[in-house]
Amino acid sequence: MMFHVQGASKHTCGLLAVLSGRSSEYKHKQGADDGLRYPFPEIVSSGRLEVQTLNSPSIDEFHKILDSSQPNFVYLQGEQLPHDEVGSLLWGGIDVSTAEAVAGLFGSTLPTTVYLEIPNGEKLAEALQSKGIPYVIYWKNAFSRYAACHFRHALFSVVQSSSSHTWDAFQLAHASLRLYCVRNNLVLPGNSQRSNDKLVPYLLGDPPMINVTLPEIAPADDDESSLDGLPAIKIYDDDVNMKFLVCGVACTLDACLLGSLEDGLNALLSIEIRGSKLHNRVSALPPPLQAGTFSRGVVTMRCDLSTCSSAHISLLVSGSAQTCFDDLVHALPNCEENKPPLSEPRRSASIACGAAVFEVCMKVPSWASQVLRQLAPDVSYRSLVALGIASIQGLAVASFEKDDAERFLFFCTRPGEDLNLSNSYFGNHPSWLRPPIPSRKRI
Repeated sequence: MMFHVQGASKHTCGLLAVLSGRSSEYKHKQGADDGLRYPFPEIVSSGRLEVQTLNSPSIDEFHKILDSSQPNFVYLQGEQLPHDEVGSLLWGGIDVSTAEAVAGLFGSTLPTTVYLEIPNGEKLAEALQSKGIPYVIYWKNAFSRYAACHFRHALFSVVQSSSSHTWDAFQLAHASLRLYCVRNNLVLPGNSQRSNDKLVPYLLGDPPMINVTLPEIAPADDDESSLDGLPAIKIYDDDVNMKFLVCGVACTLDACLLGSLEDGLNALLSIEIRGSKLHNRVSALPPPLQAGTFSRGVVTMRCDLSTCSSAHISLLVSGSAQTCFDDLVHALPNCEENKPPLSEPRRSASIACGAAVFEVCMKVPSWASQVLRQLAPDVSYRSLVALGIASIQGLAVASFEKDDAERFLFFCTRPGEDLNLSNSYFGNHPSWLRPPIPSRKRI
């Protein structure tokens, strides 16, 4: 199920955000008490996301608002506790953090997705799914409010940017959490000594199905023309190497970092393809070197499409919609562009608002490179920022803000290091980002 209908930008996703107990009063203290300067973002309407907020409501008040607004998405935030912890659902002094209580919050009006931002939420999530709610996001263990905020902000950034499926939006936010919080061992509250490796949110619900209408086969057709013999659609394009600048300090390009970026970009591209529309198709000649390999009845076509976020691509294809989903982004850990393994931080006023960045090279299908290059200049598109991506092949990601940089660097910077973005810039930029040398002109 989609968070909201595919198509024109007027279609929105309704979000009902319910805050608990001390959430609001603790929020006013955190700026003064927290010397680490983490800019907690507000949960507000933006782009396709329309937010309605309730602060510690009564159960009757919640029912009334739920029935009247019928949101696509319900977000239930646990109370904010000292020591960076997130607690239970406390509404007006009543704890509703039991499976029976949380299931009783929903009657005939069921949202597509519920996000439980509380620790130990597995039983509650199962109770909500048994009520008929298709997708429930939950945490199995304790977690810090910083990790919770990072995941939530990434999730909502995707929803506000695109008409996305819950599954894909979760995968992108999950990748972002692994990239910044899990890698840097900052998922748990500060007073916990446990490993962070598997302390991530989970999603209950089925992955989206890809429905393809197959052509009818006449009864007289022979075995060679049976459905089993139908070829999958093949996309004729080459993989290209793309260079990304990612917000963060100098780091080793390890498997966790590269794998998280791969997963996040693949989720982003899945969102774009699920919402794509075919605008035109014409017969086309096959690639010369492959024409002789075609079986009988296979034709090639040039297809013009627009993706979910209105990026335009042109594909040469032959003979299932599954093909684009299998055409994945891959990191290049051993390529020359990703050496040496310890990357150098670089700064530019136009990239990540002057914050430190590092370079990663990825192998990307050429159709995907078209999509990414068109999305980067879109100031309303926030899904790239959710992955910390500040530049794509020299193109600055236009929606990247200073607060984004400070949030990312919060997870990358060790105590005592300076996060001030106004410090002098590093001068060592990759060659493809440097301006050309001025030419001499005769007067």
